Amino acid sequence: MAEEMYWQQGDTRAYPALRGRRTADAVIIGGGLTGLTVALWLCRAGLRVILLEARTLGSGSSACCLGRVSLLGGTSLVRLEKRFGQEGASACVSARQNALYALREMSREDGASFGWHTLDDRVLGSGKALFQEAEAFRRAGVALETEKAFSSRFTGEDSLMLRDMAALHPLRYLHFLARQGETRGLKIFEHSRVVALETNLASTERGSVQAPYIVVATGYPIVNTPGWYFLRTVQRKGCLIPLNDASGLESMLSALDGRFAIRPLQRGALAQLSLSRVGEKSDCSAVELCRERLSPYLESLPSGPCYDGTEVYSADGLPYIGPYGRRTPNLFVAAAYSGQGILGSVTSAQIISARILGLRCEGDLLFSGQRKAAASHVEALKTCCSIGTRYLGGLFRTHAPRCPHLGCRMRFNPSSRLWECPCHGSQFDGIGHWRNGPAVHDATIRRR
Repeated sequence: MAEEMYWQQGDTRAYPALRGRRTADAVIIGGGLTGLTVALWLCRAGLRVILLEARTLGSGSSACCLGRVSLLGGTSLVRLEKRFGQEGASACVSARQNALYALREMSREDGASFGWHTLDDRVLGSGKALFQEAEAFRRAGVALETEKAFSSRFTGEDSLMLRDMAALHPLRYLHFLARQGETRGLKIFEHSRVVALETNLASTERGSVQAPYIVVATGYPIVNTPGWYFLRTVQRKGCLIPLNDASGLESMLSALDGRFAIRPLQRGALAQLSLSRVGEKSDCSAVELCRERLSPYLESLPSGPCYDGTEVYSADGLPYIGPYGRRTPNLFVAAAYSGQGILGSVTSAQIISARILGLRCEGDLLFSGQRKAAASHVEALKTCCSIGTRYLGGLFRTHAPRCPHLGCRMRFNPSSRLWECPCHGSQFDGIGHWRNGPAVHDATIRRR
């Protein structure tokens, strides 16, 4: 897989590393779409904000973002109805609509040249599953169109279509957020990995920031307690694969089960695949999976390259947005969007900024990390058992290095040439330097 991220090709924008001690009204940990969106919302409210990024802006989950902006995708609304009831599912759709409206308004601002294009969005699946999904959206107040054989290549395929959705260029959008924040006083520091969090204090290897409010927007939460999010969150591998030929593809296209999604570009198209969990063995490469999954739909299939990344999923399908725990009202988390990263980042900004400013916001309790849902606890137990199984399996790899997060034995991935933790998804390069995940320290790699 290619080490350079697809959206970062040719980008040279850089920010300094944090050195010394600073103070602010709020500190944001994580320089992806979520961190920058939350930072911008707080700056617009007049707060002094500092953002800390471990590597470079957009180098985490945002680098694997397809740029698809749609109410469809992510966790099935039928599944959310079963777990949170019709009221909860409708509230989730309403939050997505509010985020979509805010993004559309931002695209009309001066200097907002981040490639906003209005596109229709089609979702493929079996007839019964699609009908159930369409009915769930209808109950939430959104009308979807049902189509059959909308193209000669899709004869026999059923699809749902939602009109007037959009696509954007994630990196340009991310830089737009950074510029807008800087004009309002935002201070950005790259290569400033947070290695310790205390009450109102975030410390890096060369400096620290003291602030009454701290927001952890690292994709996978880096603080274990409170919240115990590492038992309720998993990381899955994803990849972006450019397609040279996309003739006849005039709208965005995805599978109902989330296996793939495609968006048209000015030249060709871009495919996104959802792969196995980080740390699990894979029997075939991402390019081979792309050929297998997309061969019924595209004439020209990719031969490479593949740009890999990770995506974070919650146990029950809804993101965790709000206070980290009941006793930490000034420490916030925004994580686990389950495939709805762009809209989720705006929802996080709306909810967290409202909490900090003492305002009410729709969806506050629905997305809270302390939400009460029986299904949520069942899924958390399943995730915990799965992690325990992988931890015990690692006991037999006595020579494998341990992850500095919670001590799990890691597995080497020859395709990415990274050491991966099968328990919580941390990744390290061949000499142990941190690359991704909840771990905040480098790993010790001893070569035999």
